[in-house]
Amino acid sequence: MTAAPATSSAVTSTLDYYLLCPAGAPDPPLGLLVEEFVLADDLSATRLRTAGWTPADGGWWSSAAFARAVRADPDVRARLRAVTRVGAEEAYLRSGGGALPGEDMLRGHFRDDVPLATAAPLRLGGGPPVWRVLFAGGLDTGRLAGLRTALRLDAGTGPGVVGTGRLRVGDTTFHWDLRRVGGGVAWCLDVTAEPAHRGALRPLLRRLTDVVRRHGLVPATIECFA
Repeated sequence: MTAAPATSSAVTSTLDYYLLCPAGAPDPPLGLLVEEFVLADDLSATRLRTAGWTPADGGWWSSAAFARAVRADPDVRARLRAVTRVGAEEAYLRSGGGALPGEDMLRGHFRDDVPLATAAPLRLGGGPPVWRVLFAGGLDTGRLAGLRTALRLDAGTGPGVVGTGRLRVGDTTFHWDLRRVGGGVAWCLDVTAEPAHRGALRPLLRRLTDVVRRHGLVPATIECFA
């Protein structure tokens, strides 16, 4: 089986960090965006929590409308650059914010959440449950090649599948497909575990999502198909 996708040690953070950049210019950043998905017991996403920090706007703010725009508007999404916790700390310090607060304190800035549709897991018939991480955005040839390498994908089969990764941990076999969806305008990772082991699946979903996020796509939700 292939090894787990490599990420930096900063993946142990539980929040997602992005630099907010001027339109058409990645540097210097204008501020930070910090996000977190709230997960149900079945690991589907129930809420998206978000907070931004921009010195020009007086510090920290929270906006569900902005979080939705990031996922719906390519121009807004183009102003984001995914970074690690370490990268966020460095940018915050350079921009005059000082030491970036710890993640528990940052959660105190989450005030305007985005509710995500919740329902009983969709039924697919036979086979193991599938956890689908849906992403907004597009991949050019170079980024797709880099993502295939980072996810350690082999050639995939099936509608829209561009590659498949596998990992065995103890008695559990994990499998993930990178897939085009929505007529080619969005992407997803379909992840399975046999036998289903949610304790091991949660950190793997986190690691896989972080790898994809750092190649330019923005996670939109996590769904469970049983």
